[in-house]
Amino acid sequence: MDVKTPEPQRRPTLRQEQANLTRTRIRDAARRLFVRDGYAATTLKAIAAEAGVAVQTVYAVFGSKSAILTELRWMVVDLPEADAARQEAMRAAAAEERLSRFAYSIRLRWEAAGDIVQVNEDAARTDPAIAAEVRPAEERRQAGIRAFARAIVDDFDLPLDAARVAAMVDALTMYHLYAQLVRVHRWTPDEYQSWLRGQLVAAVHPGDPDSPEDGRQP
Repeated sequence: MDVKTPEPQRRPTLRQEQANLTRTRIRDAARRLFVRDGYAATTLKAIAAEAGVAVQTVYAVFGSKSAILTELRWMVVDLPEADAARQEAMRAAAAEERLSRFAYSIRLRWEAAGDIVQVNEDAARTDPAIAAEVRPAEERRQAGIRAFARAIVDDFDLPLDAARVAAMVDALTMYHLYAQLVRVHRWTPDEYQSWLRGQLVAAVHPGDPDSPEDGRQP
């Protein structure tokens, strides 16, 4: 029986590489302006100038400002390092280890893309169409938190209400809290991660002697 040799993947052409580079430049420029000036105040002309391309190029690549925001939004969902950390957390053999690794995954997600979350929320307040697009993403986040809470209660036979655990995890892991501690109060991401780990452990294991008292110690 003949065994077919898989065809080698074709390398992108120079034209494709240039197109991808242009797309990335436009997207990154828009991200900087959305964060600095706000979504509503940012124009396609400003994005083009920031990216160093013609306005017509922005239209040709994305078509609209909202399409750029949509692509940025998917960057929050598709974060391989944060996703891998969460999967590793779910394989943890002890509840505290799972919570610790989960805290690390949240830190990675907000470090990499928390600003995009803020931009989307700000845009949703003034644009009903964006609000409708953001809502399913938030529903997926909530579903993920409920699944995480249910798993940790069931896997470790904890005498806790999964819905209550989910509510606490939801509140503790919101981006606004990360931004307040890291961006406003100048905590380091390591300090945030340590604090979050302590709060999560305290929520699941009240009175745990290994939980940090002030939340800023590992």
